[in-house]
Amino acid sequence: MKSLLSELKVALSPKFVGAILIAPLIVAALFGYMFRSGQINEAPIAVVDEDNSLYSRQFIDKVNASQYMDVKAVFNEAVPPETLLANEKYMAVLYLPRGMEQMRYQGKSINIGLMIDNSMPSAIGNIRSGMQELITIENTSLSVGKLKVMGMSDEAAMGIAAPLSLQQRLLFNPTSDFIGFMVIGFVNVVALGITAIASASIVPRLRVEGQLQEALRSPLGMWLRVVPYAVISACSLMLAFGLLKQLGGLRFAGSPLGFAVPLLLYTLTVTLTGMAVGWTAVDPSKVALRTYAIVYPSFMLSGVQVTTMIFPGPIQAVSHVLPLTWLFKFIRGMGFRGGRLEAFMSELGVFVLMIGVLSLAVGGLMLWENRRAAVSSTKMGEITA
Repeated sequence: MKSLLSELKVALSPKFVGAILIAPLIVAALFGYMFRSGQINEAPIAVVDEDNSLYSRQFIDKVNASQYMDVKAVFNEAVPPETLLANEKYMAVLYLPRGMEQMRYQGKSINIGLMIDNSMPSAIGNIRSGMQELITIENTSLSVGKLKVMGMSDEAAMGIAAPLSLQQRLLFNPTSDFIGFMVIGFVNVVALGITAIASASIVPRLRVEGQLQEALRSPLGMWLRVVPYAVISACSLMLAFGLLKQLGGLRFAGSPLGFAVPLLLYTLTVTLTGMAVGWTAVDPSKVALRTYAIVYPSFMLSGVQVTTMIFPGPIQAVSHVLPLTWLFKFIRGMGFRGGRLEAFMSELGVFVLMIGVLSLAVGGLMLWENRRAAVSSTKMGEITA
């Protein structure tokens, strides 16, 4: 208990508390505000209308009515797409061919061109979806119109032109919000780095202060030294998630009280990992570089940017060793999907297993440190004799 209180005093210092509480909140507020729109609507496009007919102008109006596209300019002569897309004034160029209206009445195929600037892939996904939806609706309406002219009823004409109807619904993140994966990923990575550095500095700090050997007399007390950092880090992340929910509209449908359990297990895992990684450092100033071995793989492989399913098998195995990978499973499962804690017993078991393995590793480092001190003491005794 004495060691816990001693470490709590250090953990509550302005240096750690200020960093772990303020940094994630700043990141959450900044990126939550930046990406609050979630998706790009009204993407600017240009239309090259070589037909300049009533039907082509009606078609342009339908394109402009889409929530995903905003027709900024219409040209009635051929213009190379490179010219129109050069300065990013437009994200795409739609080409309507000459004779479009005539081919419509003749029942001929109409080839419409859509040239998209794919140098920014994240910006053009909705343009493609919007155009595909518009073309499908237009084809159906044209087919139904021709069948009705032949004397069919509306229902019969629709059944022949479009016998299958697909109703789609996007669950849990219907607007592809950046808040739910990119922003929350940055927040967690920032908190991970700060927490790992703080816990990795525990043993080097005690060594520099000359208190390490005394602290090692109580293995449990040594283990408890990570608890204050874990608790404060968990509280910081909970506050950051709450800020993202209020400011950026983060979807969090689960129970905050239930989510606190895996969150605390996660921060305990991180702090024990940090303690093990920084154990042999000579002083606290040397631990920052070591924590990169935790932070960088977590950023790349834990599912912050892309799903881990895209990785080859060996890389997926590495990602499953990272605590942040499992935290994201809880964020998606409990936070986004509203799952109950009871449904994640196996995932909780992974955190418990990690804590157990890391505790054994820390215990082994304690034995190594004691033996090292004993050998050093023996050599000093021989020199003195």
